[in-house]
This record gives sequence, structure tokens and C-alpha cells, in this order.
Amino acid sequence: MNLLAIESASTVCGVALFIDGQLKELNEITKPKIHGERLPVIVENLLNSQSMNKIILNGIAVSSGPGSYTGLRIGMNLAKGLAASMKIPIIPVPTLYAMNYSIQQEGIYWLMLHSHKDKVYTQRFKIGVPDSDIKFEKFHANKHPLIYGFNLDRICDNYISVSPSSSSVGHLAIKNYAYWVNHDLNMVSPNYINNFNI
Repeated sequence: MNLLAIESASTVCGVALFIDGQLKELNEITKPKIHGERLPVIVENLLNSQSMNKIILNGIAVSSGPGSYTGLRIGMNLAKGLAASMKIPIIPVPTLYAMNYSIQQEGIYWLMLHSHKDKVYTQRFKIGVPDSDIKFEKFHANKHPLIYGFNLDRICDNYISVSPSSSSVGHLAIKNYAYWVNHDLNMVSPNYINNFNI
């Protein structure tokens, strides 16, 4: 399976290319407020470097949230544009699920992605499997004894850093393609979780 995977839900701005189910190329930058400018350039450079006129993509995987409203919107719109122009489907991949991809932890733990101020997107996992709904809430250290997260430095001293990555988005999209693939691009939208859902 050939896939392009996009990560833009946080300060990570990244694209990964998978050829025959294997990671072929990865380009990621961790910097705030660059997605609108840099993400299309990264995609173009990556596709040009791989002579994509000889390769047919089977889909565009994209981190679907929760996360930055602007980042998610930019990533999703780019994914939709690429998918429409190539007449291929989108595979939306939950951001926290993708962050969990590299974690091997027994028992219960929490995954968190910083939103703003003291607010986080959080979900409980048990032995690698989501064990709760995603919540948008104020961070409370005592409520979450074992935390994996990203960009939590301002609000938390005791957590294990795990970064969102287009590589994880691509791996999960390939693994769950039959369940997550969506051919109707109008039915795919970011999962903002907070007030933007209203």
C-alpha cells in the first residue's frame, strides 16, 4: 500500500511517505505557526523527490484531532485537496491514538496533548488500548499519576514525552485501512473535541 501521511495537530508539522507499506521518507519540523506555509512545501518536495509520476497512492492519511484548531484545519484541507485531485480516499487517524503508537506500557496511563494555558486533551489508555472518551479539561496533576504527553512543560513536571508523528499516522492508517478509509471527502472533518464541536 502506498500512502502519504500528514501530521499537523500540534507544533509538529510533518509528512511521511509509505511505499508498499514501508516508510520511505519522513520530513518533520517542530515549530509553532508554520503549518500553513511549510506543510504544502514539504508535501511538494517529498513527492517530487520520489518521482511520484511512477507511483500511485492508495490514500492520504491525516491526523484528525484533537489538537490545534488551525493546525488541524490546515492539515485536513491539504489532505482533502490532494485526495480530490488524485481521486483517492482519506484515512483519518485519531491524534492521541497515533501518539500512543510507540508506547509500550502495562496497566493504566493517560495520554495528553497541550491545548492552551492549563487546558489539555486527554484520554485514558489501558495496556495500549483507549479506555475512555477524549476529554478537553483543565490539567490536574493528582488526577493522572502516569502521563505520556506532548508540550506539557509549562503545566507538568512529571510526564514522559511522546511526540505526534506523521510516521505513526501512516503506520496506523495502513493497519486500520479497511475500518477507517473514507471515500466521501465531504464526510471527513477534524475532531476538535472542545467548543468548536458545538
